[in-house]
Amino acid sequence: MAKKMPRRLVALSSSAIAAIYLAGFAYTRGADAGLAPSATSVPTVAVSASATPSATATPSSSVASATSTPTAATTAAYRDGTYAGTGTSRRGDVTVSVTVQSGRIGNVTISSVTTQYPVSRIAALPAQVISRQTSQVDNVSGATYSAQAFRSAVQAALTKASA
Repeated sequence: MAKKMPRRLVALSSSAIAAIYLAGFAYTRGADAGLAPSATSVPTVAVSASATPSATATPSSSVASATSTPTAATTAAYRDGTYAGTGTSRRGDVTVSVTVQSGRIGNVTISSVTTQYPVSRIAALPAQVISRQTSQVDNVSGATYSAQAFRSAVQAALTKASA
């Protein structure tokens, strides 16, 4: 029959492991906070669904909430052209190419990916940028840092395109 381990030894071992994990968390927390995207650097873009005078006189709730923020605009103010941007995360870099046509995002291409995860994990994000007309895309489960790097890359390109 196996010998039982003393409870004091189990408690001491568990406490040591918890202390090591806590120290690691506290040590890396500051580095992780530096990688989070800044909310003030992201422009908010609201697109009106209708250009009729009655729609602007009585805005819908989504347009009203978007225009209540001081950084909101009713149309995108991007210069036409193709702009490159690179985003960095703790798991690698993503470089994108953003094409602006008629002041709107027309195409987004992932040019280079050096992240831990394959490009196929974030392949759907360019379509979200085009449909939403903003760099704010959904996180990808299992490739969160790749999605953050992509978001930062698109934001860098759109910053260059801002008029």
